[in-house]
Amino acid sequence: MVSTFIYWAVFAALAAWGLWSLVFSCVYLSNHENGNLWFFAIINAILGFLGWLFAWIMSNTAWQQYWFASKVQPSAWFTYLLIGYLVLIVLQVILGREKKVQAA
Repeated sequence: MVSTFIYWAVFAALAAWGLWSLVFSCVYLSNHENGNLWFFAIINAILGFLGWLFAWIMSNTAWQQYWFASKVQPSAWFTYLLIGYLVLIVLQVILGREKKVQAA
């Protein structure tokens, strides 16, 4: 039971941060503040790695029993969330580039 609560809490936290990051990325793009997207890309890369590590632990029921003393059936939605993070990171890196100012 504990692993179920932890699993869905991590999923909800990652989904909320991903949505927050997406909204503010759109705000920064509309304000032409593209440099701020690099900050979000770095944070999302760290959280994506931690999410991947968590999904890897949760994919093995023996590891779930060891770490959480209970087990949960992993959902495909967690994989979709991590793929969304990867797409968001790539977009933030590409769109975060600033145009060079031409020398006079």
